Amino acid sequence: MSAPEPASSWTTIRLIAAREITTRVKTRSFLITNVIMLVVAVVGCLVASQFVGDDDGKVETVATQGVSREAKAAITATGEQFGITIRTVDAADARTEAADGDVTAAIVAQPDGTLRVFSEDTLDTTVEAAIKSGVSSSAVASALAKAGVDPADVQKQTTVSVERTKDVPPAQGERVALSYVGTLLMFLVIFGGGMAVAVGVVEEKVSRIVEILLATVKPAQLLWGKILGIGIVQIVSTLVLAAVGLVTARATGLLTIPDVAYSMVGVSIIWLLLGFLFFAALYAATGAMVSRQEEINSAAWPLMIVAMGAMYAGIFGISAPDSGVMRVLAWIPPFSSTVVPMRVATGYSDWTEVAGSALLMALVTAFAVWISGQIYRRSVLMTGSRVSWKKALGR
Repeated sequence: MSAPEPASSWTTIRLIAAREITTRVKTRSFLITNVIMLVVAVVGCLVASQFVGDDDGKVETVATQGVSREAKAAITATGEQFGITIRTVDAADARTEAADGDVTAAIVAQPDGTLRVFSEDTLDTTVEAAIKSGVSSSAVASALAKAGVDPADVQKQTTVSVERTKDVPPAQGERVALSYVGTLLMFLVIFGGGMAVAVGVVEEKVSRIVEILLATVKPAQLLWGKILGIGIVQIVSTLVLAAVGLVTARATGLLTIPDVAYSMVGVSIIWLLLGFLFFAALYAATGAMVSRQEEINSAAWPLMIVAMGAMYAGIFGISAPDSGVMRVLAWIPPFSSTVVPMRVATGYSDWTEVAGSALLMALVTAFAVWISGQIYRRSVLMTGSRVSWKKALGR
């Protein structure tokens, strides 16, 4: 009877990855954490939709008593200039209607010729400004007409137009929110996944399971299986969370630029893969160099600083996405893993930058994976004291 043929490298890696996926997905902490995050995403969108949304369709009703037709027309016109719709209605007791909350505000003419505005609670500043500006412009127009001056000529001479010297992408607020959330999710995958790989390597090393595994599989197969398994769990759970958030935001009206969101998700998937491979490989090498879990943080602090730097670049760069610093960081791995999606979301990146920086990140990631494989192979079986960099690199 002939001996069974050894499994191919891909089959071995796939089996190891499947073991990692099954082990992590079945843990109670994984299930509870992901359910909580999904609930928070849905509830957060529902709550935010009550405070943030499109108010263009909202009509502010203002009761008037003794107000001239010209003043009411001016208030309505001024409200349109301010981006709100004001509807004026005549009332016999406008103040009472405002006190009862039946109208947004009430304008009542006083015996001395002045106007007084009443509201049930604090009056919206935009509505207040529209009323004051409308009344003022109406009074000025009436005075000019009595003096024989055409108000239209005066308005023409005092009209000031403002033009931007640089185009600003539409829906800038939504783009910033998308960028902020995307950067946080990217960091969770990169940092959380990397730490999970390091902890997994140390656990197998401390328990001596790695010695049994390496008797049948190669170090590279074990390393790749662990990285792929943990990576699939981290990335898929994050994409599910992002998909639920996008669908909820779209359904509640928070998201009005779905094309931008879909483009950002597509670009983010590329950077999720590259960023995770980069950090996960280095974290695996770090885990192989230590013999206790307590040593992981002290050994991985340089990676933590780089990961935090990448996250802060993506977050704080939102305030100036097209600055010179952000344009440079978009080409420097691993900062590009958060900066490029942020620039895509805010509308300042083009496909040349995306493709070029992705290629550069892929090359750097390939080198990180290669050097990490060398360190893992030389260090994973060394127990006792922490392995030095010189020994890990075979020098």
